[in-house]
This record gives sequence, structure tokens and C-alpha cells, in this order.
Amino acid sequence: MKTFFLSLIAVIGLSTVSFAQDGSNSATAQSKTQLASAKESGVYTFVMPSTLTAEDVTKNSKYYVHYFTTEFNASTKEVKLKMVANDELGRRVITRFLASCGVQNVIVDGNTMITEDFFNSYLK
Repeated sequence: MKTFFLSLIAVIGLSTVSFAQDGSNSATAQSKTQLASAKESGVYTFVMPSTLTAEDVTKNSKYYVHYFTTEFNASTKEVKLKMVANDELGRRVITRFLASCGVQNVIVDGNTMITEDFFNSYLK
């Protein structure tokens, strides 16, 4: 019986830790209307997870300079992406950049979705 309770406590503890980490892998995008405008202008803004540093953004964005440039505000955790060529391939690379920054989900108007669904709904 003691083993059962210890196992139960361990499972609950691990579940709590995994739920606590879910928020740290999400980025907040602009609103739906702002995303529609961004698709035309080629300038996207995301509020990244609080754990992301300027060094992380610099390190990860250097692989994507042929697709977009980045500006990062460390105090607000806001990254602005300016597309070099505003096309579907370049917008697809945005999801790679987000993944390299540890982002698995994107929040749009309070709705959380995986990056693939975000691409299909707003970038494609």
C-alpha cells in the first residue's frame, strides 16, 4: 500500500511538472486581423516564451537570414520578423524558427494551436 501511494505521488508530481512546462513552449502571435495584414506586409510579431534570451534569438535566427531578419526586444520578449521574400516558403520557415526557439504552440486570439496548424491557418 505504501508503494502505491508513493507511486501515485510520483505520477501526480510528474504530471504537474509537465503541465507547468506547457506554457513555456508557447508563443503569442498577433490577432487574426493583424496576421492577415502581416501576410501582405511580410512583417510578423510574436511574444516569445519568457525563458528565451537575446542570445537564443541571435543564435537561432542566423540560420534563416535568407528568409527573414529578426529584431528582439528582451524586456518584452517580442520578436519581429521581416520577410526577405514574402512567399509561402519563407513563411513556412517561420515555423522552423519558432521550433528552434523551443516553441511548439502558437496562441492567436486566446486559442492555442500547434505550429503546423498555425501555418495552415494563417501563413499558408
